[in-house]
Amino acid sequence: MAMAWQLHPKLPLVLAANRDEFHDRESAPMAWWEGQGILAGRDLRAGGTWLGLSQTGRIALLTNVREPGKQDPQLPSRGALVPMWLQGAPAAPEMAQRLRAMPANGYNLLGIDLMAAQAHCWSNRHGHRHALAPGLYGLSNAALDTPWPKLIRLKRMLDEACRQPDRLSETLMQALSDRQLPSDELLPQTGLSTEWERWLSSIFIETPHRRYGTRCSTVIVVEQQTPQEWRVHTVEQGWDAQGQASGRVEQTWTVTPSSAPGA
Repeated sequence: MAMAWQLHPKLPLVLAANRDEFHDRESAPMAWWEGQGILAGRDLRAGGTWLGLSQTGRIALLTNVREPGKQDPQLPSRGALVPMWLQGAPAAPEMAQRLRAMPANGYNLLGIDLMAAQAHCWSNRHGHRHALAPGLYGLSNAALDTPWPKLIRLKRMLDEACRQPDRLSETLMQALSDRQLPSDELLPQTGLSTEWERWLSSIFIETPHRRYGTRCSTVIVVEQQTPQEWRVHTVEQGWDAQGQASGRVEQTWTVTPSSAPGA
């Protein structure tokens, strides 16, 4: 994931992210969850999601922390953390308290609130970072802004795209499909074999056995219409096990203070 947060006056948020997962893990594409005001894909095995948006201007994205051999299958699914933020019950301090009380395998959770003009990154492995300053950020399967080659590359491409915003969503979709591999000496050392580190080192992931790879690409562009009105546009491109496009979802809506519950 790469994110430009409050860097451009008319584009307070631009985010580009890939979801990488085993292809046999069933999931549903991005859609509005009935009666919940949440736009997200859904993990059909555990019921949660990896990325979502709310009609009230909240956005959340989850990544797993890469810890070979340390996953406890008895712990609850991390996918439940995204709806927790999107549903809007806890403010940021209370969210941190609730997260600390929830056992889970390693995760990073990015939480954005457009109306509060705040972005946070919570992690049960790397600590919590509140009220992120305006900047360009990258998040994969380590701490926020760990300089893995694919993150450096995606952040650079996102920064360049934001400077020429005419076809921003399409430009970022192309960036998310980038399959360039770094040289072996630049590979992260996370406890996996060199072969797996190599397979996982590109922005778009394809493994030779086609069991694991990039399942969908998501671009979120938020435009500031007025001081209290945001136009949110999101695009999700699905990918099959052969690395071929398998369906696209686009949604656009406006967030205002009247979108908030009780307004």
